[in-house]
Amino acid sequence: MNFSKLVGLMFLTSLMLTLVSCGKMEMEKAGDLNLRFKLMYGDQPFEMFKEYNYPVTNDKFLMTRLSFFISNITLKSSSGNLIVKEIDYLNLTAAHTAPLPANGFEYTVKGLKTGNFTAIEFGVGVPEASNAKAPKDFNSGNILSSAAEYWSAWKSYIFFRPEGQISLEGKPISETGFALHLGGDDAFRLINLEKNIQIIASEQTNVDVIIDMQKFFNGKSLYDIRSTQQIHSLDQKPLITQLADNLATAFR
Repeated sequence: MNFSKLVGLMFLTSLMLTLVSCGKMEMEKAGDLNLRFKLMYGDQPFEMFKEYNYPVTNDKFLMTRLSFFISNITLKSSSGNLIVKEIDYLNLTAAHTAPLPANGFEYTVKGLKTGNFTAIEFGVGVPEASNAKAPKDFNSGNILSSAAEYWSAWKSYIFFRPEGQISLEGKPISETGFALHLGGDDAFRLINLEKNIQIIASEQTNVDVIIDMQKFFNGKSLYDIRSTQQIHSLDQKPLITQLADNLATAFR
């Protein structure tokens, strides 16, 4: 091997070692964020397939599913914001079916820049620019490619999907199902929660996010579930707005 080739090989080896070292240092400066979503009903833990009293009317009801799109998860501070995740889909059903795990539904994002933050902000739903598209516009690996979470008649994704059963007029609870699906750009809600959050290198930071389902039904105003158990058509937008406004009060 001639001298020039030897020097070139030594340079490449040194460069590779430097890159590996820098990469390791960057990883050591990163931490993980673990969001623990916990459903409540007032001051009680909320459980799927368990009966509760509907607000005010006291009709017996239970829930069989709860899932939603979460978007633009951001940690906020006076010195700058950190974008954690652009969009994802969370299904809280299994994590709130007996036996209940102590930490609820855990959603972990790894490799975040370290720092101190005073709030977390996220959207419930799909942002307008993405909601203007359809599942066919996304590749199969994108969370928005799922046609199961899209209303073709509305040209919108289903932002928030609570489903269950309710006893009305003295009938068995199994006879009446409800599906209070929220969607359309007007249903998008931005949630801002003041929380002291510290992302520490090589550590996992746990942050609890509570969703009070009692407030979803009766946060700003009581939703009349006796009149409407299914939301599936365009003329129900006022009901969607009512429930979306209630939902915005349910997070803490």
